[in-house]
Amino acid sequence: MMRELTQVCGVNTAPVIIGSRLTAVTATRCLSLCGGSAPSSVLIIFDGAVARSAVEPLVQALAAAQPRLIVHRLQVEASERAKVGEEWLRLQRDAIAMGVDRGALLIAVGGGVLTDLGGFVAASLLRGIAWAAIPTTLLGMVDAALGGKTGINVRLADGRLAKNMSGAFWPPRLVSSDVSLLSTLPIRELRAGLAECLKHALLADRSLAECLAGAAADARAADADAQSRLVDLVARSAQVKLDIVESDPREDGRRMLLNLGHTFGHAIEGLVPDEMLHGEAVAVGLVAAAAASVEAGLMSPKEADSVRQLVEALGLPAQLPSPLGLELLIRVAGSDKKRRGGAWTLVLPRSGGGAEIVRGADERLLRVGFAAVGAD
Repeated sequence: MMRELTQVCGVNTAPVIIGSRLTAVTATRCLSLCGGSAPSSVLIIFDGAVARSAVEPLVQALAAAQPRLIVHRLQVEASERAKVGEEWLRLQRDAIAMGVDRGALLIAVGGGVLTDLGGFVAASLLRGIAWAAIPTTLLGMVDAALGGKTGINVRLADGRLAKNMSGAFWPPRLVSSDVSLLSTLPIRELRAGLAECLKHALLADRSLAECLAGAAADARAADADAQSRLVDLVARSAQVKLDIVESDPREDGRRMLLNLGHTFGHAIEGLVPDEMLHGEAVAVGLVAAAAASVEAGLMSPKEADSVRQLVEALGLPAQLPSPLGLELLIRVAGSDKKRRGGAWTLVLPRSGGGAEIVRGADERLLRVGFAAVGAD
């Protein structure tokens, strides 16, 4: 079972294949991504947690398809604290020492940290080499690996992480999402991915929310029906993002909708990176954005409460994991990439579905949102 979507980022197009047990298909596709010919070598940047389930089978499939192909491997710690300049530089140095040239293909295997970091290595190494993304988490399959944005966090002088503040638009030439790999994920990681699916449901496909409750059980099941439901879920959620990206590849306007929940979530995540996964912070951010939307007159209190209920029904947090000061959160949110000319830009959900980009938003909306999730 396999679905194929198309990612369109400006003049760049790439296949997004979604299916179960895709290793052989992925290897074959990867060998034709460098101008239609085999790459001079392959550099796999990967999360150690998926070495046995995803990386070793991929290396074997590449060797079977192209016996003399040189394959290099570099392991990365899959955490937001590791997704910083020091690690990016280490990977650049190691790749150069391995003899990687401009005809090489980089393959990033893992969750959002790996596709963000690996994609940025590809964008900057030798002024840009081809790369492919193999997301192994639900969050990666429906969000992080799509859209062509790559990047790393910046560690500030006080130790806080400024999320994805360095990066580049550098789309992968292939995204291969193998849902059979989701069976290896801890339940917490699966739920974190559901937060991005819920965001897409709120933005464009409210009926998608009805499919989320059974996703964790389906990921644990090996039968064809469960795998088929997962393929459908990932494809529907991914299509929401792909449609928005195609309409605004450089995030000049409509693509900002994809940041629903993220201005709030990034501020929280930056302060407690060891307590929350990215998807968990987004879930809290969705609740905060709904509360701010009520204050802005875009959503009724009943609808905002329904957002909270959807978040909680998926086993995701709807409150801060520990007490955080309101003033501190406001200050951290002030470094968000969407703030322009000193003015706030917030993405807030609307009654009946969809969201609105609120430019020049009053700081009061941020305060109401953070207070709704437990800021003091």
